[in-house]
Amino acid sequence: MTQMKPAVPRNRPVTGADLATAFDGQLEPRRWSLAYRVGIVLVAGVMVLLPLVYLAMIAAAVAGVVWYATHAGAMFQGVRGRAIILIAIAYVAPIIAGAVLVVFMTLPLLWRSSKNGPRPYWVDRREQPLLYAYVDRLCDAMNTPRPSRIDVIASANASAHIDNGLLGIFRRRLVLTIGMPLATAMDLRQFTGVLAHEFGHFAQGGFMRLSYVVHHINAWFTRLAYQRNGLDDAVDSFADGDSHWTIGLIALLCKLSMGLTRLILKGMALLSHGLSMHLSRQAEFDADHKAARIVGSDAMGAALELVPYVDLSNSIAIDHAHAQWQRRTLPDDLVQLTDLVRRDLPAKVKSGIEAQILSADTSWFDTHPPLFKRIAALRKAKLRGVMKLDAPTAVLFKEFDDLCKLATVDFYRSVLGQNLKAEHLFPTTAPHVRQTAAGVGA
Repeated sequence: MTQMKPAVPRNRPVTGADLATAFDGQLEPRRWSLAYRVGIVLVAGVMVLLPLVYLAMIAAAVAGVVWYATHAGAMFQGVRGRAIILIAIAYVAPIIAGAVLVVFMTLPLLWRSSKNGPRPYWVDRREQPLLYAYVDRLCDAMNTPRPSRIDVIASANASAHIDNGLLGIFRRRLVLTIGMPLATAMDLRQFTGVLAHEFGHFAQGGFMRLSYVVHHINAWFTRLAYQRNGLDDAVDSFADGDSHWTIGLIALLCKLSMGLTRLILKGMALLSHGLSMHLSRQAEFDADHKAARIVGSDAMGAALELVPYVDLSNSIAIDHAHAQWQRRTLPDDLVQLTDLVRRDLPAKVKSGIEAQILSADTSWFDTHPPLFKRIAALRKAKLRGVMKLDAPTAVLFKEFDDLCKLATVDFYRSVLGQNLKAEHLFPTTAPHVRQTAAGVGA
């Protein structure tokens, strides 16, 4: 078994020597099975056809608008007087609605709605040099690209994605998103396992790129079908305003055509989702295995078991903040509040989470395998890991508590916008907030 270094005290920063010996060498890539590789190629072939169908839909919409504009002029023949105004409106409205439809189908990935949810808080290397250095060392050990950017959020989630969309697969510019509640609840070995799992999806070179194309196309259709974009906001502002009835009519036609298109896109999104989810579940097992080769099967399994507790506690903390907002007060640290709630979860709630972990199974459309199967696979592998550094997770972050508060404010601002004021924030450590958190957890 790899000998572990003595623990680094919380008040002593991690040194360069600690980082240099954090992981015992570079891992050799693990090859996917032949069946998995063949599955990726076949699914990728089908998935590539879906965007071509979508492009054909755009071309058909353009052709329809052009045909209508050139042939519908016959409706003006024999029309005199004020009736020509109504005919002009009947002629122009479908053209405008068709043009909006083409724009709606073309621009959603470039112009997103301001109502699509929280945006992460970006920290750069100058702000968090030790965090970047540790993550870089982890990536080197796993033979994965280093992240070009690290975001922090106040939610119980971690992810890694390639920046710049499909074009990013050639440069492999990764963006790592860290949920600060996970960093608070987990020790460094468990937290490293979560990060290693995310990077594990990007450790397979050419097949990583092919797999990414599959999942990116799936996510692309999901965004098109279910997420708003800037054009939705613009049309809604016209439809809900006090404009002339002709503007309202055009806005209504635009909404109808956009709604019909979105219905078609939902069908395509369900098809692409169903095709790719089996591969997604297999990729989760593979990423778990790669993470366990870094931190060991026991630590990775413990991290997976802890995630549902942190996730529930974070949801309770956010609900508590929502209730507090009715009095125009907000806890200034959702991350700390999440940890308070997690520590105060009653035994009945914990038993319910454990039962759900052991009994929950997956359907065809689930992205992840059930937790009990993932944990069982890790225990069967019995991997020891190569991680040697033992330290509190907080030592990776400069001014950890302040960073949690910044992530919290960023979350509030993404929801409340300009309505959030400094006077609305109160210390999370205040006795009444602590008591309320315990009550919510109960």
